[in-house]
Amino acid sequence: MKQVCLILIAVGLSISSYGQFATLGPKIGLSHSTLTESDVSAIAGGDASVGFHVGAFARFSVLGFYIQPEALFTSSGGEIVIDSDDINANVDQVKSIRYNKFDVPVLFGFKIGPLFRVNAGPSFSLLLSSDARDGNAQDEIEENYNDATVGFQAGVGLDISKLTLDLRYENNLSRLGDEVSLGGQQFDTDLRNQQWLLSVGYKLF
Repeated sequence: MKQVCLILIAVGLSISSYGQFATLGPKIGLSHSTLTESDVSAIAGGDASVGFHVGAFARFSVLGFYIQPEALFTSSGGEIVIDSDDINANVDQVKSIRYNKFDVPVLFGFKIGPLFRVNAGPSFSLLLSSDARDGNAQDEIEENYNDATVGFQAGVGLDISKLTLDLRYENNLSRLGDEVSLGGQQFDTDLRNQQWLLSVGYKLF
């Protein structure tokens, strides 16, 4: 029994010496997001939109590897362009779409030296609200978006003392919605939201 206890103590000290730790803190950042349409010829993605995210992260590390779950409020979006031939109009219709979501990315990564990190993992999103309007903020259109979606994130990070910086790419694995209605006409959609995320966090401990 004494030998078992000594072995467990030795293993614990060995793991601690390699830097097993947990950290927690707030984070905030900006996003550059676009909407893409893969299947429907009548609708295409338009210009990108700048958004933001704010929340908290936790990181659990051992032997240079880590898992980092996050909880974030995210505001993102983009534009869609509806072909004028499909709505009997003289010009294409540009619609600006904004999403407010609760995002839970779960990143798995490893460290490269004392400062750099590489990570990737799934991201789970819950739609809180959405707004879709035309280019001059009039004539709100009706949309039918999924309440929950699954995507992925992948990127690199940098740790400088208490600060942690991240640059990531995110895309959807499931579509945002099934259809959109405009001017009494209904259009099937397969919209995906892809974005670049730049964020900064602060390690409380």
